[in-house]
Amino acid sequence: MATKTTRRRALIAGAIGTLSVASLCAPPAWIQANQGTAGHPRVRDARTDVTAGQARPGSPPETQRPGSGIRAEQALVCGLAGASFLVRRATTKCRRHVHCPALPAQSSEFQTDELEAPPAAQACNEIEIRRGNLVRVAGLSAAASLGPAPARSEQVPEGQAWVQYDLNTGEVLYDIDFDPLDKNHGFVVGARGLFYETKDGGKRWVSRSFANLGKSEDVTYRFQNVAVLGNDVWILGKPALLLHSKDAGKSWKKVPLSKKLPGEPKVITASGKGKAEMATSSGAVYVTENDGKNWKSLVQETVDATLNRVSSSGTSGASYFTGSVKSIKRSPDGRYLAVAQRGNFYLSFSPGEPRWLPHSRISARRIQAMGFKQPADGQKEPGAWMSLNGGYLTQAEKEGYDELSADSKEFFKYSEIRSGGIGIIDLTYRTPLEGWAAGGSGVIYQTKDGGKTWQFDPSGTDLPCNLYNVKFFDGGKVGYMIGSAGVLLRRTFEAETGANAGADKSASAAAGALASSA
Repeated sequence: MATKTTRRRALIAGAIGTLSVASLCAPPAWIQANQGTAGHPRVRDARTDVTAGQARPGSPPETQRPGSGIRAEQALVCGLAGASFLVRRATTKCRRHVHCPALPAQSSEFQTDELEAPPAAQACNEIEIRRGNLVRVAGLSAAASLGPAPARSEQVPEGQAWVQYDLNTGEVLYDIDFDPLDKNHGFVVGARGLFYETKDGGKRWVSRSFANLGKSEDVTYRFQNVAVLGNDVWILGKPALLLHSKDAGKSWKKVPLSKKLPGEPKVITASGKGKAEMATSSGAVYVTENDGKNWKSLVQETVDATLNRVSSSGTSGASYFTGSVKSIKRSPDGRYLAVAQRGNFYLSFSPGEPRWLPHSRISARRIQAMGFKQPADGQKEPGAWMSLNGGYLTQAEKEGYDELSADSKEFFKYSEIRSGGIGIIDLTYRTPLEGWAAGGSGVIYQTKDGGKTWQFDPSGTDLPCNLYNVKFFDGGKVGYMIGSAGVLLRRTFEAETGANAGADKSASAAAGALASSA
């Protein structure tokens, strides 16, 4: 051991000596190269370029000193090369003793792996974010597993703040869903196969993973939609992927998708034991009743085929359809709203209809997003909302906007909202009067009058992200906002009474009846 140490010291000393020699040789060469510059302290003067060893255009011939600049460069290069060689020799034997353990072989079956929980010393802390009521649950862990946040009722009363849960990831979160039969069981999915599960109502999230999901390491799936009902869990991914679990997420099976499937899977809804409904980016809608083995189409033709027949009927922008839609929303009663990829028109589909119906946008501004006004508390509310580029928000407060002969301008009216030009990406109503909207740069807005006016909520002021999805569960008692940079916001609301409570009971009874019939 002493011999090795002595050898290293000798080699390092040699490197220092080599640099010293180079430094002694460089000054004379530099002085010789700069003769005739009148002692100017700069390496380059108006006539001579020392680094190139050549005179600049227009300089007198006597100022050129061939080879002088090259000698300076040679001395410096030799010194650096010698130092690099000696240091490498001194450290080579050290590196030879470092071994990388071989990675374990992956199974060909899909399995979920729960990472270990963080030690007790890594307790989660709450930090109140400046200029807002947002409380961030901090504390990173390798497992991305979070414990319940400590109570701070003296600063942030319960039910009056959005709480951020740090999932220890910077990836985009695309969707979240909870089991209507078990309000404590839910999933979050996102980019690069991101997959989290909670069993305590969203207070603690555990990272999950699939072993050997793709045959090639170059294939990275983006999970963009998840649906849960009882023991059935469905996940849609991109490139085209459909995963199904029959035991509440303990084991998974990859459901084969036909290469002739029109478009890419976009939205899936769990409807019972082994039953699901799936819509694609081309407007195809399918249902299965045997765990995805067979699918039955609910529409007779795709959006492309429909537009080929009706593009000349007056639908503005229909002739520029690119073949896919950028967003699809489904209502609890099975209706769909979709926005064309370019945002130049929207489409609607109702159960029992043979095809999608195209509709013109209400202005020259392109449609950014669209959805139903159906509140999460179970009450029936007609109408829909539509956001436009530039931060504009419109709403239709009555039915008829999805009929073939409907004039969109007569149904959708502008809401009063000061968005500053930042687009609204998603919006969901918790009750018929209370709704929440979110969009770019972490902006959050709230309405308490059914969408006529919107007030800015400072909760996301300091969040460096875009919020893509707003959802409410448990009859509107718990809300979530998810988006880029791994941001997940959660908020609890006070228990509703009266009509809302009755609606919650009706919704629970309906969910129970659906499960029993399945």
